[in-house]
Amino acid sequence: MANTICFANNKGGVGKSTTCAAIGQAWARMGKKVLFIDLDSQANLTSMISPLDPDQHPLTIRDAFIDKNNFTIEKVDDQIDLVPSELALSNFDRDTAGVTGREYLLLDLLKSVQSKYDFILIDCPPALGLITYNALIASNHLVMVSTADGLSYQGMVMIANLYKDVTNSDRLNPKLMLTGVIITRYEKNKLSEMYLSKISEELGPALITPVVHKATKIAQAASFRQSIFDYDPEGKATNEYIEIAHKLALRILSDE
Repeated sequence: MANTICFANNKGGVGKSTTCAAIGQAWARMGKKVLFIDLDSQANLTSMISPLDPDQHPLTIRDAFIDKNNFTIEKVDDQIDLVPSELALSNFDRDTAGVTGREYLLLDLLKSVQSKYDFILIDCPPALGLITYNALIASNHLVMVSTADGLSYQGMVMIANLYKDVTNSDRLNPKLMLTGVIITRYEKNKLSEMYLSKISEELGPALITPVVHKATKIAQAASFRQSIFDYDPEGKATNEYIEIAHKLALRILSDE
């Protein structure tokens, strides 16, 4: 059965989608079969992973939430598959208003495909709503992604509180593990050092090093819809993501 990992922060712009993509692509290069689930209506992960233009996806995760018979997985390459997102996913609350147990919609969808993958990676929206609840309930592991600054730290704290709510309830997902905290876009200065120290003190066992340093080519790779491993294979940030991917995989597999 696949290990299912959700990547989350309540604040946007922290490199969450980039990190989700990089980790999954690194695992695919290790020979693992990977499924990406894009739960963010901004569809940044979809744009990074899929060769299709945003309006070319016949069905998205939104369609599957409305009708499970529309659950469609797109093949990206031999190792990577994708369930894309779209802007209309922002209507989730309205689309599912009459659905009983709608916090379990993603879990129910994934049950039929878990045996086909080594890892399922879920990119959460920067929000604490029902879509993020779906991700946490459907996952084995939570990875929080943050930059080393005050707003991003607060966003991570809010996700950590949501994690406590989910794991403290026998009806939700008491087996969910906080498996990693990844710091991205790092620039060494007094403020970032202060927040990195704070995160290390409060979440030390979960923190995965190295931090990922800010790199223009990481942003360029996303803009050009290329993997960082193809666009900047020798880059410092690329190699940091490779090291993090190895360490995260070891943590996940040691918990099996």
